[in-house]
Amino acid sequence: MTSAPAVIDQFRGRWAFLSNFHPAPFVLGSIEYPTSEHAFNALKTTDIDARLSIATASTPREAKRLGRMVRLRPNWDERVRFDAMKAVLRAKFTCHPGRVEALLSTGDALLIEGNTWHDQTWGDCRCGGAACAEPGANHLGRLLMELRTELRASASENR
Repeated sequence: MTSAPAVIDQFRGRWAFLSNFHPAPFVLGSIEYPTSEHAFNALKTTDIDARLSIATASTPREAKRLGRMVRLRPNWDERVRFDAMKAVLRAKFTCHPGRVEALLSTGDALLIEGNTWHDQTWGDCRCGGAACAEPGANHLGRLLMELRTELRASASENR
């Protein structure tokens, strides 16, 4: 196996598993989700019917669309969405040993959710437009690296 590069800034190809759109079924809160995109968008609301509808959306893109139509839970934008993403990523990666290994295979690489769709919160848009001239906050990459550090520490404790 080849080592990871210093920076992984596209969640495609070998690194596609880092993307929230990547098929990776898991259960969170007794609901099965086909992708982390489905789970994250379902957690935007406390309405169980809306959550189930999002969980069964045919694609991650459809789950995202449905998530834009729900009544947001209190404090979603201020803090809850970051805690929700952290819980989603933990559930996605820890439910299967192969996923833990995959995340650990990124080594110490800086993980950046590089995109061209102007997402400066979860990633870093590289569209070339003025609005995206400054680096994005890259919260998805940061949360993945935080989880990777925790999983690495846990793996060394269990040796």
